[in-house]
Amino acid sequence: MTDAYVCKVTSVGQITLPKEIRKELNIKGDDFVILEKIGETYFLRKVGIEKDLLKKIRAKVRKSGLTKEKLAKILEEVSEGTWRKTYEGLR
Repeated sequence: MTDAYVCKVTSVGQITLPKEIRKELNIKGDDFVILEKIGETYFLRKVGIEKDLLKKIRAKVRKSGLTKEKLAKILEEVSEGTWRKTYEGLR
């Protein structure tokens, strides 16, 4: 037998996952979930390894001294360089 749950959608598109689902998937307050569309059906799953990987990346970035400002500058430089290589010859 398939379990089915009805969830109300708020005016801003939020839903509350039933307690049974949160417990079964071990979802806590700061966790993330993925909605994946396969055909016409959406599947919900907890972000697992991805979240752990992001935590490790954040820790390494913090240790490296890379700031948001430095990262923004790097991204801007790379984007500008890529744009020039791609589109400058089209003028």
